[in-house]
Amino acid sequence: MNGEVVCSGEQVLDAILGDLDESRIRTRIDEPVETVLHKFNECVERCAEPRTAREVFSQFVQCAYRDGLRAPWKVADPNATTLMLLENHYRGLQSEGFHAAVLDATGPAVGGMTFVLTQLAEIIRTRERQEYVDTVFTRRIDPFNWRLRREIVEALLERYRPWLPPQLLDCATWQLVDEIPAMVVHLLSSGSAMAGSARPPGKDLR
Repeated sequence: MNGEVVCSGEQVLDAILGDLDESRIRTRIDEPVETVLHKFNECVERCAEPRTAREVFSQFVQCAYRDGLRAPWKVADPNATTLMLLENHYRGLQSEGFHAAVLDATGPAVGGMTFVLTQLAEIIRTRERQEYVDTVFTRRIDPFNWRLRREIVEALLERYRPWLPPQLLDCATWQLVDEIPAMVVHLLSSGSAMAGSARPPGKDLR
């Protein structure tokens, strides 16, 4: 025997649902970023030293990843990361992208910098949530383990059939093995599904 632990689909599904528990994600991602945002906004309001909008944005991104998410390695170049985040995701008062963020932060409207930093925090939070979810599925599900993937689908159908999209219920199990992430995310977006169906006891997976 090689000592390898063989996990059932039920156990892996329980582990995935535990990893993706909303309170866990909030504690891991949302709350740390929100704490950094609150402290940073206070510092910006008190700071008398002149700084450009680009400098403020970059410093916030660096703080969010270093002090909030504890992942400073994700921001090797704060300026480049900030530019990418704002250019691709910022939706401003009049326009979109990095230059729109600069205009909103430095314009005549009161609270412009706070508005931009709040949206920047939301951009980081959204990206990190998606990355975390993707990592959970990648870590928990072996794409080459056909037996395990079928068992996970069977467990999903058995537990949560009433909350799954009707078009999936007509599919054979083997047709759904690539849809496990989509099925789980769909169920998690429906709070009643998770609250209304008890999980059977299983071995905790780490």
